[in-house]
Amino acid sequence: MSEALWPSDPSRIAEFRLLRRLGAGGMGVVYLGRTDAGALAAVKVIRGESAGDDDFRARFAREVELARRVDSPWVVPVLDADAETREPWLATAFVPGPSLAEAVAEHGPMPSRVASVLGGLLAKALDAVHTAGLVHRDVKPGNVLLALDGPRLIDFGIARAAGDTALTASGVVVGTPGFLAPEQAEGQPASSASDVFALGCVLAYMSTGTLPFGTGTPDALLYRTVHDEPELDGMEGELRTLAERCLAKDPDARPTADEIGRLLAEDTPDASGDWLPDPVARMVAARAAESLALPGIEPTVVDEPEEPPLRHPGRRRLLLAGSALLLAGGGTGAAVWASEDDPKEPSGSGRPVYVLGLHGATGAGETTVSRVAERAARLAVAEHNASPKRSYDLKVKVLADRGDVDSARDVARAFTADRNVVAVLGPVGEIQMRAAAAVYGEAGLTHMSNSTGQQDYFVTSRVTSFQSGAPHLALGTWIAFHAFATGQVTSAGVVIDRDGGTIIQDQGTPLVTNWRDTLEAEVIPRVVAERTDDGPKAVRELLAARVGAFIYLGPLDATVRAAQDLAAAGFTGPRWMQHQLYGSDFPAQAGAAGEGWYVVTMAVDPSALKTRQAREFTAAWRKRYGSTPEPYATEAYDSVRMLLAEFARTVPAGARRRPVRADLAKRLAKVKYEGIARTYTFGEYHQYDNEGDGWTEETFVHQVRDGRFQQLGSLGDLSRAAEAQS
Repeated sequence: MSEALWPSDPSRIAEFRLLRRLGAGGMGVVYLGRTDAGALAAVKVIRGESAGDDDFRARFAREVELARRVDSPWVVPVLDADAETREPWLATAFVPGPSLAEAVAEHGPMPSRVASVLGGLLAKALDAVHTAGLVHRDVKPGNVLLALDGPRLIDFGIARAAGDTALTASGVVVGTPGFLAPEQAEGQPASSASDVFALGCVLAYMSTGTLPFGTGTPDALLYRTVHDEPELDGMEGELRTLAERCLAKDPDARPTADEIGRLLAEDTPDASGDWLPDPVARMVAARAAESLALPGIEPTVVDEPEEPPLRHPGRRRLLLAGSALLLAGGGTGAAVWASEDDPKEPSGSGRPVYVLGLHGATGAGETTVSRVAERAARLAVAEHNASPKRSYDLKVKVLADRGDVDSARDVARAFTADRNVVAVLGPVGEIQMRAAAAVYGEAGLTHMSNSTGQQDYFVTSRVTSFQSGAPHLALGTWIAFHAFATGQVTSAGVVIDRDGGTIIQDQGTPLVTNWRDTLEAEVIPRVVAERTDDGPKAVRELLAARVGAFIYLGPLDATVRAAQDLAAAGFTGPRWMQHQLYGSDFPAQAGAAGEGWYVVTMAVDPSALKTRQAREFTAAWRKRYGSTPEPYATEAYDSVRMLLAEFARTVPAGARRRPVRADLAKRLAKVKYEGIARTYTFGEYHQYDNEGDGWTEETFVHQVRDGRFQQLGSLGDLSRAAEAQS
């Protein structure tokens, strides 16, 4: 979606009057422009270091010249460009439809015939790009726009001339992880075959709704792309066979774009949209209708309106509001009201009242995390409302999904339709985070999850979605660091139990690699396939191999059984479990067999810290809830406080104007927030940035002792203690 122009934005570039902002990134800003004749254009303005680089300008000019040669109805045409001006710019035709990523996220996988039509036309688009001497290098669902008469391939922002290997340094990865070819993932030059590999990923995504190399952090996606086979469950027949050929590791084994176009040849769609599934066709038509309602001229500098810029809803926005009313009325929607507003929260004070949403869950294993997050939110809001100097009041509104895609989207729609909701904490689960992020992103409503750790949501929501929890990938590596810091490096057996979901794979792969390559110790991995109950067999095999350490990465019940099997065998070496089991019933279920097991996690027990901030938080929690803070309470509280602190900076003076929703995400992207146990900053994909030197002080080790989890200290604490004893 778009947002209003900023006061610092130009009002016109060449013949294009600028109307709205379509997006912004590291290279610059994309505007919606209109010529005096009424033609709409997407105008990309290059800013920052690139604008002052003469070599970049020369490449930019050459790229524009090549892009002008692309002749295809399925590629957005270049309308005009200027590489000589102070800030180079490029204008292409504007396509008002949603992206393929949005359509799949909203309505699910495409039927096989629709996928064939889209795949064939995109292949023809790529063939035209390659014929013009270009390599696109970022073919992905977000760069495919849907119109009623067919798709359009967009974004030549990183397209380069074929064979021009000097445009990127060796080893630099350019593009989007999850859609990069193996050769690109390894930092090698991209070719037309690399675009074909990406097209294969797009075919799989639109046919199944999932990425062929799974989900997770960019590093994990790149690793799987190079080493693993794609998962194409849900694809059948010739389309699957073609996708498998496109996804060949060897570039020479892949078909050309021209061959794919001929294999998937279908009648060219007309402008009726009948070839699309009905919900997608309505989505495309609604988006096109909204573009026709744009004003002829929008001033560059305006007084802030009474409502945020999105106050003129299209038909889709009205439908979202309608679904929210259905939920509130107790209809058959998938989401449920988890809690009413706290009766102690404000009403009738005369001050403006803003709402913090809590996107919880009632699914198995997520209810406890939701309850803790709600408690943290209510405590933070109560502290705000206790200040006599406050200029506005806050309330908490809680909605819970059922742990599935549909109900997660329903909750997100209900929150986005409520204009009083200024930010949301959650969702609490990975599935819900991926599903709801697109809804929050489309509405411009900022949300933050402190209990998820995969980054694939950025495919559909790169502006308003944030994660304040550590990536699962890093937490696997940190187990190896704990072993090193405490002198427990020995031969290790690692069980990767896939019944624990993709999170387990995210942790297992880097753990095995680091144990072997960085610690230079023997490691024996065993993978347990889903629904096979082969965990005990894997444990027996590792015991027979006489490993000195044991790591079981899997669900609670399987980890408990592994603990009991190890105890029965008399194994006493160091043992680790996966991080999400911290705070679980593992100590109670495993009994004596669970004693001594470690868990390395970002979650902190603040009652074990000596800092003033931790003591005050622990005392406040105890006073309000009668207990010490539960696991993940600190992280949820930090996240809410961070949201509220940055939101306060977006609230206009006085009570006559409302905050602009989009402003909060802009601030959070640049925030440096000092929490109770760590400093929060966000990386490129709005994930918690753990790349600095302080991560060892912000990662904690807990051990099961006397039937409960007890915090031993941070990785930094344990490392220093080990050094002092040596």
